[in-house]
Amino acid sequence: MPDVRNPTMESLPVEILIQIFSHFCFHCQHPGHFPNADTHEARNDKRFLARLCRTSKAICAVAQPILYHYYATGNSRLETKLYRGQDEVGKRRQEPDFLPQFVRSIAQRPDLAAEVTAMHIVQGDVLSGYDGQTQMIESLFELSVTRKLLPRYRICDGWLDGRFSEWRQDERKQLHMWLATLAMLLAPRLRSLLLAVDHNAAFWTLEDSPRLQLPSLHTLGLVGHGLDYHFNELEALYAASPNLRTIYACDAAGRSQNVAKAQYSGYDYKLVLPNVKKLAVSDLIPDHLGNLLPCVPKLEDLEYYWDGTEEFGVADFAELLEPVKTTLKRLCIEFLPRSSENILSDPFPTWIDPPRVNYAPVRTFRGFESLEDLTISCYLIHRERDRDEADRLTALLPKSIRKLRISYLYKGMEKSLRELAAVAPDEFPLLKAVVIGIAERTDPRYDYGIDRTRALGGLFGGVGIRVSFKKDFLGPDPRTIIPGAMADSRLIPVPRVMDGTTDFELEEE
Repeated sequence: MPDVRNPTMESLPVEILIQIFSHFCFHCQHPGHFPNADTHEARNDKRFLARLCRTSKAICAVAQPILYHYYATGNSRLETKLYRGQDEVGKRRQEPDFLPQFVRSIAQRPDLAAEVTAMHIVQGDVLSGYDGQTQMIESLFELSVTRKLLPRYRICDGWLDGRFSEWRQDERKQLHMWLATLAMLLAPRLRSLLLAVDHNAAFWTLEDSPRLQLPSLHTLGLVGHGLDYHFNELEALYAASPNLRTIYACDAAGRSQNVAKAQYSGYDYKLVLPNVKKLAVSDLIPDHLGNLLPCVPKLEDLEYYWDGTEEFGVADFAELLEPVKTTLKRLCIEFLPRSSENILSDPFPTWIDPPRVNYAPVRTFRGFESLEDLTISCYLIHRERDRDEADRLTALLPKSIRKLRISYLYKGMEKSLRELAAVAPDEFPLLKAVVIGIAERTDPRYDYGIDRTRALGGLFGGVGIRVSFKKDFLGPDPRTIIPGAMADSRLIPVPRVMDGTTDFELEEE
């Protein structure tokens, strides 16, 4: 019997130990975020769990499954972009990611492989720490063939000398992706996967083995790690993930000068995404988005961001979204205004003019009968030269709308908002919340109209609609839509993320 006068850790009930040890697991503490191996907190917690596994067999039996809840390579991009253009953008010092060791462990211990539910893979071409691991990697080649998983990695003669630094960059990158793909296949309960990839991001190993699947994968995040990839390049990964529900994709346009359009088949989308219900994407040009949407017939939640003016003209957004017109419940379409590149300080010495955009305003979403939640950039409601017409919002919204958020308001919308409040009880009976995000810096000549707009809170309150005013910051980074993707970086979040993390609600006038 345990000595109750001198209790030890082993004497605690397993349920209590699990609760204690779970506090040192990023995945357990942040279940909605992709994990990382870049922050000091995440790395220290991993080390602590590893030390626990060496204390005793009883403690190891509890701590080790938690240790293997997630794997992350580390070596993600570290950026600071706070009103300073591209200043302080760079990569971290490449450190060993222990990917071969991780793959060997879950290959030898299927019980631990079954505990892995999340991965964060940064495409690597340095292979730091791989010297001396050649025999282990060779054994993984044999294991993959024996288990009828991936085909043996094709390498040049003499590779066993272990001088990976002498390999060509593409060869190192392909070996790293081969190992990462094997890790995914060995983890039968893998539910979330974040990939930081460059151009040529195709999963050629899955193309060669189309029978292989990741049946438990529900959430996929994609972000560029240098040069842009294209959404279409990962076709084999989508096909291997039949139960994929959510995709986040940033830097997905593949518009790098080093990437030929032929590599991603131009506008020809033949992707298999039958169960995707949420898609959050940035930078994909509208024509490509329009060709992607027929591939997601069950889409209910769409976020679409861009922050440039090139190639983003579109005649009618509602027409573009026609393939998901009947299923879409939530829609966020935002032009993200950049901060001026010649401003090197904060606060700004003067206001920032609205961007000179000529996108046609969205005409109407009246035919979107399932749409309940709409976030739309003010620039897509009216351009600077357009007048604020009384029926602008009432013509825009469907009868099913429950929440409306207007982002980056840069001039007044009193007429259209006043009319919305007046007709809402009859025409939009489900509408309960209106959020107005006012741009951080606006031209002083629009101050009067903005003040008049902010004075409408009581009018909406009188018909049972809560109205609130937020501050929308200039220069947001669309990669902040991926929870956990930019660990330790200092970036301005997009309004949707800012709303959920910090209260920047403005007082009513």
